[in-house]
Amino acid sequence: MRRPIQMVLATSLALCAGAWADPAKETTATKVAGLYQQGLTALEDGDAILARQCFTEVLRLQPSHGNARYQILNLKQRGPQLAAKVRKKKLEQIKVPKVDFDDTTLPDAVEALGIMIDKETEGKFAPNFVVQDPKGLFDSRPISMTLGAVPANVVLEYILRMGDATVRYDEYAIVIRPLGGGKAAPEGKAAGNSP
Repeated sequence: MRRPIQMVLATSLALCAGAWADPAKETTATKVAGLYQQGLTALEDGDAILARQCFTEVLRLQPSHGNARYQILNLKQRGPQLAAKVRKKKLEQIKVPKVDFDDTTLPDAVEALGIMIDKETEGKFAPNFVVQDPKGLFDSRPISMTLGAVPANVVLEYILRMGDATVRYDEYAIVIRPLGGGKAAPEGKAAGNSP
């Protein structure tokens, strides 16, 4: 009878010891995990500054945290990629109240969109559109649309589809080129479309 009581008592004490663990360690571990996750989320959002702050704080709290150290080392290499992501995300957040293009060329439509974005952000964001069309393919692809209260990225997507164009978000610019690298389309077919 004594043996089972001792085992129950020993088990109970062991369970209670776990509950009485050092709350400071538990809080630090929880804080480290939360900060690391916040840093990863900041990377997803393209916020390199917040990501660096989070990973640096993780290393201050837990200097042996290898993943945080890895993320900080890679931030420098991924800086331009993160800046491009921020540029793309910003376009999603800007609402253009009205768009009305009638047989406009793609370069003119993109320029007009840039002016609308500048107006809506009160000059705080410049998309820096760069149109690369050395063969003048966009001149023969008219853009016509009427839209109201849509995000700027949606307007850009429509322009790109109508103009058979592709876009690349860079650190300092949004580069637009004809689909297929600017190759002339066969007579009667739009570039980038399948037969």
